[in-house]
Amino acid sequence: MLTEKDIWERAEYCYLVCLQLNWLDGNYSARPPQYLDYLKKSSLGLAEDEYIRASIEEGLMAGKEDAGINELILVYESLVMAFCEVLEISREKLKEGIPFDRQKALAAEMGITL
Repeated sequence: MLTEKDIWERAEYCYLVCLQLNWLDGNYSARPPQYLDYLKKSSLGLAEDEYIRASIEEGLMAGKEDAGINELILVYESLVMAFCEVLEISREKLKEGIPFDRQKALAAEMGITL
Protein backbone atom coordinates (compact mmCIF):
# COMPACT_ATOMS: atom_id res chain seq x y z
CA MET A 1 0.00 0.00 0.00
CA LEU A 2 1.29 3.44 -0.89
CA THR A 3 1.76 6.05 1.77
CA GLU A 4 0.07 9.43 1.49
CA LYS A 5 3.47 10.95 0.69
CA ASP A 6 4.00 8.46 -2.17
CA ILE A 7 0.56 9.23 -3.59
CA TRP A 8 1.22 12.97 -3.31
CA GLU A 9 4.53 12.57 -5.18
CA ARG A 10 2.85 10.59 -7.95
CA ALA A 11 0.06 13.16 -8.20
CA GLU A 12 2.59 15.97 -8.47
CA TYR A 13 4.62 14.10 -11.09
CA CYS A 14 1.54 13.42 -13.24
CA TYR A 15 0.48 17.06 -12.89
CA LEU A 16 3.92 18.23 -14.04
CA VAL A 17 3.83 15.79 -16.97
CA CYS A 18 0.47 17.30 -17.98
CA LEU A 19 1.94 20.77 -17.78
CA GLN A 20 4.94 19.89 -19.92
CA LEU A 21 2.87 18.08 -22.52
CA ASN A 22 0.41 20.98 -22.68
CA TRP A 23 3.26 23.46 -23.05
CA LEU A 24 4.80 21.36 -25.79
CA ASP A 25 1.44 21.19 -27.56
CA GLY A 26 1.13 24.96 -27.21
CA ASN A 27 4.61 25.67 -28.58
CA TYR A 28 3.82 26.56 -32.18
CA SER A 29 7.51 26.40 -33.09
CA ALA A 30 7.57 22.71 -32.20
CA ARG A 31 6.18 20.43 -34.88
CA PRO A 32 5.07 16.89 -33.96
CA PRO A 33 8.15 15.26 -35.54
CA GLN A 34 10.24 17.37 -33.12
CA TYR A 35 8.30 16.43 -29.98
CA LEU A 36 10.69 13.70 -28.89
CA ASP A 37 13.64 16.09 -29.31
CA TYR A 38 11.90 18.61 -27.08
CA LEU A 39 11.10 15.92 -24.53
CA LYS A 40 14.81 15.07 -24.32
CA LYS A 41 15.17 18.46 -22.60
CA SER A 42 12.64 17.50 -19.92
CA SER A 43 14.09 17.28 -16.43
CA LEU A 44 11.19 14.90 -15.74
CA GLY A 45 12.82 12.40 -18.11
CA LEU A 46 9.84 12.28 -20.45
CA ALA A 47 11.88 11.19 -23.48
CA GLU A 48 13.04 8.14 -21.52
CA ASP A 49 9.51 7.22 -20.45
CA GLU A 50 8.66 4.17 -22.55
CA TYR A 51 4.91 4.84 -22.54
CA ILE A 52 5.24 8.48 -23.59
CA ARG A 53 7.88 7.78 -26.22
CA ALA A 54 5.97 4.84 -27.72
CA SER A 55 2.70 6.80 -27.75
CA ILE A 56 4.26 9.68 -29.67
CA GLU A 57 6.09 7.36 -32.06
CA GLU A 58 2.86 5.47 -32.75
CA GLY A 59 0.99 8.75 -33.20
CA LEU A 60 3.56 9.90 -35.73
CA MET A 61 3.41 6.61 -37.64
CA ALA A 62 -0.39 6.77 -37.67
CA GLY A 63 -0.21 10.28 -39.10
CA LYS A 64 -2.01 11.90 -36.17
CA GLU A 65 -1.86 15.67 -36.48
CA ASP A 66 -0.79 16.04 -32.83
CA ALA A 67 1.32 12.84 -32.73
CA GLY A 68 -1.02 11.54 -30.03
CA ILE A 69 0.05 14.13 -27.47
CA ASN A 70 -3.52 15.11 -26.58
CA GLU A 71 -4.33 11.50 -25.74
CA LEU A 72 -1.31 11.43 -23.42
CA ILE A 73 -2.50 14.64 -21.77
CA LEU A 74 -5.91 13.05 -21.13
CA VAL A 75 -4.30 9.96 -19.58
CA TYR A 76 -2.15 12.01 -17.22
CA GLU A 77 -5.02 14.39 -16.37
CA SER A 78 -7.09 11.34 -15.45
CA LEU A 79 -4.31 10.09 -13.20
CA VAL A 80 -4.07 13.49 -11.52
CA MET A 81 -7.82 13.49 -10.90
CA ALA A 82 -7.66 9.98 -9.44
CA PHE A 83 -4.74 10.82 -7.16
CA CYS A 84 -6.46 14.01 -6.00
CA GLU A 85 -9.59 12.00 -5.25
CA VAL A 86 -7.58 9.56 -3.13
CA LEU A 87 -5.84 12.43 -1.33
CA GLU A 88 -9.17 14.27 -0.99
CA ILE A 89 -7.68 17.47 -2.37
CA SER A 90 -8.50 19.71 -5.30
CA ARG A 91 -6.30 20.05 -8.33
CA GLU A 92 -5.78 23.67 -7.30
CA LYS A 93 -4.42 22.54 -3.91
CA LEU A 94 -1.99 20.25 -5.72
CA LYS A 95 -0.90 23.12 -7.99
CA GLU A 96 -0.33 25.39 -4.99
CA GLY A 97 2.25 22.93 -3.67
CA ILE A 98 4.45 23.32 -6.74
CA PRO A 99 6.78 26.34 -6.67
CA PHE A 100 6.30 28.75 -9.57
CA ASP A 101 10.06 28.68 -10.28
CA ARG A 102 9.78 24.91 -10.87
CA GLN A 103 6.88 25.43 -13.26
CA LYS A 104 8.76 28.22 -15.02
CA ALA A 105 11.81 25.97 -15.52
CA LEU A 106 9.66 23.12 -16.87
CA ALA A 107 7.94 25.50 -19.28
CA ALA A 108 11.32 26.76 -20.53
CA GLU A 109 12.36 23.18 -21.27
CA MET A 110 9.44 23.03 -23.72
CA GLY A 111 10.29 26.39 -25.30
CA ILE A 112 7.62 28.35 -23.40
CA THR A 113 8.15 31.48 -21.31
CA LEU A 114 5.81 32.03 -18.36
